[in-house]
Amino acid sequence: MGAIVTVWNPTADDPPSKDVQELAAHWSPSSVLDVGCGTGRNLAPFDRPGCALYGFDRDLDAVKVARSRFERHKGDAISIWQADLRTYEAEQTFDLVLCYGVLHFLLRLERLQAYAKLKSWVAPGGLISVVMFNAVTPIPDDLRSLMPEAPSDSQEILTAFEEWSIIRHRSYTYEDSHNAGTTRHTHSIDRLQARKPTEAPT
Repeated sequence: MGAIVTVWNPTADDPPSKDVQELAAHWSPSSVLDVGCGTGRNLAPFDRPGCALYGFDRDLDAVKVARSRFERHKGDAISIWQADLRTYEAEQTFDLVLCYGVLHFLLRLERLQAYAKLKSWVAPGGLISVVMFNAVTPIPDDLRSLMPEAPSDSQEILTAFEEWSIIRHRSYTYEDSHNAGTTRHTHSIDRLQARKPTEAPT
């Protein structure tokens, strides 16, 4: 396996992704798993009675921040731990699985294995929401070592979920800035939400 030597997490002050906020506004899942949860920003909109929250990240510092964020957790259960998607095996399924800003850091073979894991962690009829960069716009020079085999385009993720019902898919280019605006990047990105079949395909 290729080593990922640097983590890349949004700051604890960053708001939840807009599509996560929209999901939370219109749906009340009973369980949510955030794969690569970082500081917990995308779990926050689901922190309410009746919902159990789970999340893991390979960055222990981020995990500590996430745990502190949910000290007054309102839901049924909360569990946040350190783990790596490439080696972790879940023992249950979830109504909603989030995976934001993780998959493009993996080598292609690792990513194909990760799709299978993620799909197996979604309960029948449940939803997955994925955000990942692709290389339609070339990966910026300062990030290329972190994303040596980013997907070439949207086809990879669409193929990975071709047997699921695609609720929403957007592929677009956007400008991003970091370090108080001193570092600027142009990314191409896929945002996909898909629903797992209630029965296995025959």
